[in-house]
Amino acid sequence: MDASAQALDAPFLNPSEAARQLGVSAKALRLYEQRGLIAPRRTAAGWRVYGPDEMARAAEIVALRALGLSLAQVARVLDGDRRILDLLSRCIRRHLRAASANFRQRSKRSSGYAPILAGARRRQPANWRA
Repeated sequence: MDASAQALDAPFLNPSEAARQLGVSAKALRLYEQRGLIAPRRTAAGWRVYGPDEMARAAEIVALRALGLSLAQVARVLDGDRRILDLLSRCIRRHLRAASANFRQRSKRSSGYAPILAGARRRQPANWRA
């Protein structure tokens, strides 16, 4: 099956379903379209629909926004601007450092419960079942 035949078989989503799957609002998708970041297909009646290619592109936009990039910066990343790619790399490293620090903090906090839990296990009634 050639690519054009596969495209016809692929599911197309209306804006609300596409937005739901992406975790954004339909209004956000319209904004992405207005900014030229995504170009959804149109039905014969003029309704916007999102196929696999548009959903992949929209998912990239959502991921870049989640990293804290503005829509202007997202556009530059998607256009391959080398300077913005360096910025993206720094954003990702900063995000990973913050996530790692958060994990370490939670690990320290939860390790303080180990002696309490160990003591509770020793005091279980003999007929208590886990």
